[in-house]
Amino acid sequence: MQQFIAEHPAFQKVRDRKENVLQEMTRSVKQLRAQSRTTYPVVTIPVVVHIVLRNPEQVTDAQVQSQIDALNRDYAASAPDIANLPAAWRARLGQANIQFCLAQRTPDNNPTNGIERITTNRTSFSISNSASSVKHAATGGIESWNPANYLNIWVCTLSDNYLGIATFPDGFAGDEQGVVITHTAFGTTGSAVAPFNVGRTTVHEIGHFFSLRHIWGDESACAADDGIDDTPLQGTFTYNCPRFPLTDRCTVDSPGIMFNNFMDYSDDACMLLFTSDQVDRMRLTLENDRSSLLFSDACTPVNLQENDASVLTVLSPAGQICENNIVPRIVLKNQGKNRLTAVKIYYTVDNGPVLTYNWTGNLAALKNDTLSLPGSTPGEGLHLLKAYTGSPNNIETDGDPSNDTAWSAFQYYRDAIAPYTEGFEGNTFPPEGWEIKNYDNSFSWEQTSDAAKSGSKSIVMRNLAYNTNDAIDDILTPTFDPTGKDSVFLFFDVAAAAYSNLNGSNTVWDSLQVLTTSDCGVTFDSLYKKGGESLLTRRQPVTTDYIPTASEWRRDSINLTPIIKKGRFRVVFRNISNAENNIYLDNINIVTKNTLPYLKEKGVVIGPVPTSNQLYITFLEVPNDLDFIAIFNTAGQLVARQPGSSINNSNRFIFDLVNEPNGIYFVKLIYRNNVKTIKITKVN
Repeated sequence: MQQFIAEHPAFQKVRDRKENVLQEMTRSVKQLRAQSRTTYPVVTIPVVVHIVLRNPEQVTDAQVQSQIDALNRDYAASAPDIANLPAAWRARLGQANIQFCLAQRTPDNNPTNGIERITTNRTSFSISNSASSVKHAATGGIESWNPANYLNIWVCTLSDNYLGIATFPDGFAGDEQGVVITHTAFGTTGSAVAPFNVGRTTVHEIGHFFSLRHIWGDESACAADDGIDDTPLQGTFTYNCPRFPLTDRCTVDSPGIMFNNFMDYSDDACMLLFTSDQVDRMRLTLENDRSSLLFSDACTPVNLQENDASVLTVLSPAGQICENNIVPRIVLKNQGKNRLTAVKIYYTVDNGPVLTYNWTGNLAALKNDTLSLPGSTPGEGLHLLKAYTGSPNNIETDGDPSNDTAWSAFQYYRDAIAPYTEGFEGNTFPPEGWEIKNYDNSFSWEQTSDAAKSGSKSIVMRNLAYNTNDAIDDILTPTFDPTGKDSVFLFFDVAAAAYSNLNGSNTVWDSLQVLTTSDCGVTFDSLYKKGGESLLTRRQPVTTDYIPTASEWRRDSINLTPIIKKGRFRVVFRNISNAENNIYLDNINIVTKNTLPYLKEKGVVIGPVPTSNQLYITFLEVPNDLDFIAIFNTAGQLVARQPGSSINNSNRFIFDLVNEPNGIYFVKLIYRNNVKTIKITKVN
């Protein structure tokens, strides 16, 4: 985490906020449990173990099972050696009642024993970035199974004598969530080596996975500690297996420090407990940050029928489509024991006419095939496509009808017409033709009545509450067809504030980016990106939910003309969160303008001529080979100069000649391979 924060400084405030919330929630839950005198219900977490070694058979199935057994004993406070727990700590002993099972089904609903073996050519893996290299095939490891449904455990050889490493719920990418254990500290048998052969390295790391910090708090000032009330202050980690009681400079009186805690660094034989408050913190994390694990069916075995075909997923259409026609693409899966040689595939949109596709082929058990179904025209609006199978192998009854069907929601709207205005005043959000892309299913763009530049509503991204870094959320406009238009411009009102001080050490800010897509979201052109000082409309830090005043709005504009040649387009407003504060948008306007005939013909216009103060040099398109523009007087003296890269959003350069004497001047457009000179006159 310290390495991660060093690379992503803005995450420190995310972690601090989360820590404060966890501590407050832990105290509240502790009070409620004391009043009700209840224990936590038993819950079971599916586990997949990825063994990544030069000889992955070195870790046997029995060794893996011994680790699962050790987890189940320690997270139920029922290990035989708990009798060795000093009497001073017995009143603080917590019972998490979290159990673990080896997964019985893969993410694709294939049978499994929850163990995956991968032969690697790596001799060891660094713990850098939470041992990310073992979590990806490209770096010698293996990809995770869906972390929403599985606790991923990688077993490998860690470099530099490290025993294990874990990810906290926040910060690290979803596909890297889980724990990594060196194979000599995994389980209680096989390659496990004393003094780390009681399975408690994994117990410790899963504690981190559920938000527990080291018992000494990773500091030696006897202040911050681990944020847990019922663990004594401790100066630093404990090695080996000391004699009880043990005191240090942070806790000088008996019973001393809790070196028996699973979150210390003691030998396995000395690790014996989680405290009640630690258990509360873990259960809160499980129920809030990792709740999807509670609803996973990965521990339920797959019951294969003789003949069973399923639509595993609908690949397309999904989201907003740009044409009023669809050719659905699905993944067909043989979920049965017998080879699948024929099946009927049906689909319907909004319970309308049912279209049928007769598939024939030769699919082995648990194999997939990607198919395109007959096309149709859905019309405008929101739609729900239902695709399902029937008569596998020409047998009327499917072995398991519950897995036959998959759905996909999509929408289609006709092109919007410019000039176009959207102030988000309506009762439907997003407005017709708009689309929200909430990639992590967390905070995203929402309509609000808290503030508006005009009217009573706007849209907001609540980055203050968005406890993550670099998360992307998009809101897309309807599609526009610029055919026959000379130029297109976008205008919008924006208001933004930050949690951090602009003059502080923060280097990562919330950002607003504006892009366009001319191929229905396949590729994007970035036309605007502002963050930090360039974005904010209130410069003073705001540590509460930011609501702009009437004067804290700014009107921004973007020239969309360069993308006209690409055809129909959508505008994308992209929020990139770094947990600063709210960003508001209002009054989205898209307008078209006619280009001057001379500019169309020549590609560049210089005027007004004669000029009395400002001189404008406007290009039809951004010149890629323009090095700079220079203005000289008749004596050959340089009056003004701008690099070609300083062209503004209106494809324009502006020179101020108000302080220059009247007379003749020469404007030189200096390209890489040629120079153009235009004579102008300056008069008052």
